[in-house]
Amino acid sequence: MLLSLAWIVLICWLDGRVPIRLIWLSSLFIFIGGGQRVAKAMLFTIVSDAADASHRTRYMSFLSSIPHITTLISPPLSAILMRISIWLPFEAAIGALALTYVLILLMPESSELEPPDKHDNITYPVPDILAEDQRPLLFPDPQSIPIAQPAPPQKPSIWYTEIFHLLRIPTLRFCFVVFFVAPVALVAKAFVYQHASESFGWEMSTTTWLRVSQAVGASLVTLFALPTINALLHRRGLQAQRLDLGILRGSFLIAAVGFAVLWQARVSWMLVLALFICGLSEAIQPANQGLATSLIGREYNARFFTTVAVLETVGKLAGGPLQSSLFSIGRKEGHGSLGLNFLASSVIFGGLFVLALVVRLKK
Repeated sequence: MLLSLAWIVLICWLDGRVPIRLIWLSSLFIFIGGGQRVAKAMLFTIVSDAADASHRTRYMSFLSSIPHITTLISPPLSAILMRISIWLPFEAAIGALALTYVLILLMPESSELEPPDKHDNITYPVPDILAEDQRPLLFPDPQSIPIAQPAPPQKPSIWYTEIFHLLRIPTLRFCFVVFFVAPVALVAKAFVYQHASESFGWEMSTTTWLRVSQAVGASLVTLFALPTINALLHRRGLQAQRLDLGILRGSFLIAAVGFAVLWQARVSWMLVLALFICGLSEAIQPANQGLATSLIGREYNARFFTTVAVLETVGKLAGGPLQSSLFSIGRKEGHGSLGLNFLASSVIFGGLFVLALVVRLKK
């Protein structure tokens, strides 16, 4: 990410001396470390390793709230910095990314954070020297007592065999479906700003308020509501898996309502309200992550989150052309889109809500 951003700044700084299309090459740097998605997968893996099932969703929620909080902070901060220099926001971004490397170096290995197994501390005292009359007849010489040899190392499993193993868990299959289908529907939010400009006459610069509305709703849920609900119901003895499944059901229903309001919006304030409602559904990701990781062992966390990153990427790649085709219906000069892509997203989340209702957890 750091090299990619630095490359973009370099090409912009060399404006006129090199083709501006060289910016596209910045994506090649993602091959080095995988970019933001791999970094997120690693962070979620560390949280899953370090937290037990009862607190995992809470920490996942705090982690998910960070992008929404930065959405609220970064626009006014960038505006202030750009008044000083147009390059200052980029310099601040590069400095922030460089700071993450320092934090990574200070971060302990996640396996060291795992609680030790209760059997690991059991010791069996063995006398160092046996008296002559206490030596067993079978091995009269203490040096001849056989020592147990370590088991031969197991062959590392192939990645797809681990995934097939995870897919045998029925509820986990549902989680994988959510990780793939939800991004397909959420791509529709990228078209809201164009819809506001074409259908309601908003200037593109004023569509920032739509981002703020969504970020406020998402921050309220991920930073306050979800952790609070998780803590209160856990104290009352509600099983973590059932709590996560209940949050998923509620979030699917909220998202379906939010996108339905987007589709039916006829005035500007309805757009702002609809995105705020959609922001309230941002508990989907941390709740789904908490439910899924409670079903598998810690040794599968890394493989699980990298698979999730792939599913979400493929979902967005599939959702982009689909949402674009639906958004183009009804668009012509002097007339905006019919917003059928928002209706499609509402139907998708409605379907996920129905699917979540039939999911049953084993007691």
